[in-house]
Amino acid sequence: MSALRAMLAWDVRLQYRYGFYAVYAILTVAFVVGLRAIGPPLRTDAAILLIVTDPTVLGFYFIASLVLFEKDDGVLDALVTSPLGDRGYLLSKVLTLSLLATAAATTVAIVGHGSVSNPTALLGGVALSASLFVLLGFVAVARFDSVNEYFISAVGWGTVAFLPLFGAVGLFETRLFYLLPAQPTLLLVEGGFRSLPAWQFAYALAYLLSANVVAYQWARRAFRRHIVRGGDPGVQLGRGEVRERRMERDRAATDDRAPAVALALADLRNWFRDPMLVVAATGPFALAIVIRAAAPTVAELAAPTIALEPYYPAIAGSLAVFGPSIYGFVVGMFVLEDREQGVLAAYRVSPLSPRGYLLYRGATAYVLSLAATAPALAAVGLVSASPTVLVGTAAVAALGGPAIALAFGAIASNTVEGVALSKLLNLLVLAPVVAVAVVPTPLQFVAGAVPAYWPVKAFVAGAAGASEWPLYLLVGAGSYLIVLAVLDRAFVRRAE
Repeated sequence: MSALRAMLAWDVRLQYRYGFYAVYAILTVAFVVGLRAIGPPLRTDAAILLIVTDPTVLGFYFIASLVLFEKDDGVLDALVTSPLGDRGYLLSKVLTLSLLATAAATTVAIVGHGSVSNPTALLGGVALSASLFVLLGFVAVARFDSVNEYFISAVGWGTVAFLPLFGAVGLFETRLFYLLPAQPTLLLVEGGFRSLPAWQFAYALAYLLSANVVAYQWARRAFRRHIVRGGDPGVQLGRGEVRERRMERDRAATDDRAPAVALALADLRNWFRDPMLVVAATGPFALAIVIRAAAPTVAELAAPTIALEPYYPAIAGSLAVFGPSIYGFVVGMFVLEDREQGVLAAYRVSPLSPRGYLLYRGATAYVLSLAATAPALAAVGLVSASPTVLVGTAAVAALGGPAIALAFGAIASNTVEGVALSKLLNLLVLAPVVAVAVVPTPLQFVAGAVPAYWPVKAFVAGAAGASEWPLYLLVGAGSYLIVLAVLDRAFVRRAE
């Protein structure tokens, strides 16, 4: 018991140090304010979807960064030989992360929604779901050694597990959703606000209890296989040999080149090798196609409650900030991995220098963001915008890529803090879109404190034929340049 108590204290300190609690304090306040701003007819549905898709599943992503950090730091190797064992390790992670998820979700429900008719159902649903997603997150990350490897796996897990959300928004229904873990989570959280049939409560409770038992055994098996024994011998041997051969080939190919060229070649290989990066490269355009195809159907289904057509300009304009946020995240993670591996320290004494490294990373994020954003804005349809508006919006919005990448390098110390920081940056990217869509002017201009507001505003104004859209782009470009200058100084100061 003393070992478990020590592990719990260690996990709380670690999660506090890396900003998990601070991040969720800020996000919870934002969620509460957002829910209070939504009218009563939609507030309950919005609260259910928000609780299920964010605080309840926070452990799935946070445990990945913790496990990868502890692998790199050798903490897991020490735990293997300690009295704590895999049971204590998993129990500590489940308890601490589930407690954070439950506290955030309960606050959002009570303060943001305003009333909870069945707190037992809500608390039970969130707690059992949070522990389940922590265990599934451990299973998903146990075999990987880097964040990029893990995130492609997370995309697959998340896509399958959250298919029941299609049913929750009325887009597509099938009884097969009852086989997936998001379905009982949705039912128990909904049971906190509305009355549900007894059989649905019984199903959801039995499912989550049984799934926790199965996931716990699965996680213990993954711990013994991938942590204690270092993975399947044959597979690991093969992966290690391949990785070593690739590193040798990279070193041989880049040793005789200038640092910037060597860095570009290494990045190019990573983009072709890493499935996560391939998904990131195609993500904005794919999302644009999905929005274009699904919007009419969603609008028809939502028509009895709300007319979606007036929001089409803001929905289409959201593509202006989606691509840069993806590429900013990917390049930012490259920066943090380079810092953890000592590559940044090496550039301090190389001809490239920290400033040259920064310029290279920023230029990469900008070019990729621009190349993804312009086609996505053109493909999403929904509203008509001239080529000048499309290109101008993409050119300014793409500055968000280097801004986000530099934010990772200037603020976060490692990938654990980077994953926590990404939650806040998502808020800064999405909040301006919501402001453009639902907040009337001139109050809406308060959101202009966030640079991402301006390209979305310019796109919406340009699509409506308003003459002031170039002014919005000019203000947006200036805002981004100020942010980039501040982050540049912070990054270089940290690298010195």
